[in-house]
Formats: sequence, C-alpha cells, structure tokens
Amino acid sequence: MTFSRRSLFEGAAGLLLAAPARSAPAPFADAVFFPILEGYLRNAARTSPSLAVCDFPDGALMPGSTARSGKTYDSVSRMMPALAAWVASGREPRRIRAAGREFVVEDVLLEAFRNAFNPANPDYWRAAPADHQQQLQVESSIVAWALYVAADQLLPRLTPSDRANIQNWLASCTRVPVRNNNWAWFTAVNQAVRIELGRKWKEFSGDPAWMIDDLKALDRMAIPGDDGWYTDSIREEVYDYYNFWVFASHYLYWNRVIGAQYPEWRRRFGARLRRFLERTPYFFAANGSHVLFGRSLIYRWAVLTPLVLAYQQKLWPHSPGLLKAIVRRNLEYLWSAGAFDQDRGKLRETLTASGSRGICESYIDNGHPYWGMQAFALYLIPPSDPFWTAPEEPLPVEKQSYRVPFAGPKMLLAGDRETGEVRWIHSINGHNEPDYRDKYSKFAYSSHFPWSIAKTKSECVWDAALVFRNPATG
Repeated sequence: MTFSRRSLFEGAAGLLLAAPARSAPAPFADAVFFPILEGYLRNAARTSPSLAVCDFPDGALMPGSTARSGKTYDSVSRMMPALAAWVASGREPRRIRAAGREFVVEDVLLEAFRNAFNPANPDYWRAAPADHQQQLQVESSIVAWALYVAADQLLPRLTPSDRANIQNWLASCTRVPVRNNNWAWFTAVNQAVRIELGRKWKEFSGDPAWMIDDLKALDRMAIPGDDGWYTDSIREEVYDYYNFWVFASHYLYWNRVIGAQYPEWRRRFGARLRRFLERTPYFFAANGSHVLFGRSLIYRWAVLTPLVLAYQQKLWPHSPGLLKAIVRRNLEYLWSAGAFDQDRGKLRETLTASGSRGICESYIDNGHPYWGMQAFALYLIPPSDPFWTAPEEPLPVEKQSYRVPFAGPKMLLAGDRETGEVRWIHSINGHNEPDYRDKYSKFAYSSHFPWSIAKTKSECVWDAALVFRNPATG
C-alpha cells in the first residue's frame, strides 16, 4: 500500500456550506468549521437521539472507542473542545440547521455531557477499566477541558446528579497511571480541571498528588538543550508532531486551568514552550502545508492548537499577523486537499479523497480525525483582537531560505524561498514496526512531496531511505 504524490494530495476541495452572517471577522475559520459542524450534527442525529455517540458513514470502528451501545464515542469527545469554544465565546449563530432540523449548539454540547456519562443511558461511555490503560483516558483530557471552557454555560444547567456522573467518569480515567509517554498529560489535565471545578461545584474533586506525579514524569521526557522538545518515551528517543498536539497543547490547557497555583511547574514547562514556539513558524511551507511525518497525521490542523492557545495566554513570541497567516493557510491548504468528505459529512480517515488508509495506524477509527478540532480554540480569541484584524505577514520561508537545526531531537528544518518547500531532515529517528517504519525512518520528509508506505514485514519502499535487503529472504 503506497502513496504517490498524486494519490495523497489529489482530491476535490468539496463545496463549502454558506456560513451564516456573523459578528466576528472569521471567514477563513468559519469556512472550515461550519461544514464540519453540519456534517457532525447530521451524523450524530442519525446515530442516536442522545447525541452522545456519532458513527460516520463507512467509518472504521474500534472496540476500545465505542460506548455501551457499540457506537463511537471519540467522535463526540473530539468535537467537544470546538463546541465549547464556540459556546463560551458567545458568538452567533447559536442555531445550526442540519439533517432537516435546527440545533442549538449549546444544547448539543449539554446533551452530550448529560447522556455520555449517565450509567442509565444506552450510549453511556462506560467507566475506564481499573487494571489497564485505555482510550477513554485520552479522551478524558479534552472532555475535561471542554467542560472547563464552557463551565459557566453548562454546569448551571446540569443537575447535581449529572455533575456527579461526569465527576465519576472522569475519576475512573485516573485509576491507572500511564507515565511512560505523552498520556501523562491526559490524566494531568483531567485532575487539574476537577480540582478547579471543585472550588465552586461540590460534585467535583481531583487529586493534586496524582497530577504532580504526572508532571514529574513529563518533565523527565524533556530533551536537554534550547529546543523545547520532548521525546514520546522514557526509554528511547521518539520525536514527532505529538510535540505540537499533546506536549505543547496540553501544557497550555493545564496552564490556563491551574498553572497560576504551581509557579515552579509553570516556569519549568513554560520556558520550554517559549523555546519551542520560537521556531514553529519554520515548520510551515508557503502554501500553508506542514511536513507530513510520523504518526496520527490524520489529525491535520491539530498542529495549530498550541499556537492559538499560546497566543491567548500571551505566550506567542511572534506577531498576530504571522499567526493569522499560518492558521489561515494551514486550514485552507488541508481543506482544499480534500480533508472533508462533503457527501458523508466527515473528516476523512484517509486524509484526502484519493489517499490510502495506509496513512492510518491500527488505533485510528472514524472519530480520530476530529482531534484536529482542538485548533478551533481560536474562537476564544475576541473578534476585535489583532489576530482577526491585522494584515497577514509573510512566513519565514517566503523571506529567505533557511537551515534551522534542532540539537535536542537531532533534526534540521530546511526551507527553500524559491519553491516555498520545507523539508524535515532526520539523523536518528526510526521505528522498526511496519505500521510506523516509513513514517519515521526516512532521511527527509517534505511539505510538497509525500512519501511512500509499505506496511508489511516482507517488503519495504526505497524513497529517501537506505535499505539493506537480503535477496534470499526479501
């Protein structure tokens, strides 16, 4: 199973739904958000009246990501942060038409929280197991974050029993520590939100000692030096976009929720984040793409999440105009590459219309692509902010060619001003498992030219790699 340049990026852009009239100057965000929201509502309503689960047509199902009813829950959990940002921002419209009916966005979110965690509901997500790690722990972090963001709108409308159900479910996701990779951020954010909500709502409580142990584990994954990067393993060097869409983004969740109460931890993680953000603009090509490398690439614009969160927290070290250019171009590039299946109303598991599912890992189901919806935390930026109103600025690759070394992960970013291409050059990264080998083991990955994949033990592909092959055995 391989990707050619043509097959990975070819595909129709899909027709955008006309976004309703709005008070906020956000046309580039709305042009992506509203079609995704309409498709989500269409499929969630078809899947169940509870709005606590959502199966997308022809989508992969994973037993670990289904509710009691056998229907997908991570499609809902991963929409929650975007819905919460919209609700908390107070933006219009509040009502969205989909599947022949009208939905109030706040009520959609409310029903999901009310039903997903109710043990009496057929679509109950179930408690996380007490004896091993499980996908629910991952989702609990963004469930908690969404609840925190929209707490003023949601919690007064939920009954004490509803709130207790949410607390019990979140607590079930912090019974098994997972502190050997990025998962430690999931339980740290879960605990932080429950601690903070407990200050006002008696149903909620968290464990500060557990949270600190998570932070200690994450601190050990930091790479010495001035790059601000983390390895996604306590045992080996593994670098990829999880530095964007967990290590950076979830620190910023934690920081907004509870960071002020832990100044030493804020200082330690915050210093690394600032170093990380200084170089993030170099990852983006002139056309808005970012280099496809590593796993979970169907998360798409999740790479933007820590950028907009940092901007909100006044930690973005560049101009509003540069951030706006990065965000708009990245959303529009991936959208035009066919990220969204208009007919089925879903983000594609294959990344593009004519792409291969070889881009997916074994854990990817039909809800997984919606991890990228965390980037719509951008709606928490006020409409009058310069992020929305300032002129866009050129990206670094448009100003000059560059070679930017990363001493910690032993990588190099190479940008070409003439072509707008960015290449990510590796020296040590690698992975022997067929599911990951081609995503990590090539010498260089390009923003403009996708690579080939062969997810079998008996064959390998030859692009951008040095391969030693035994002719007798293959």
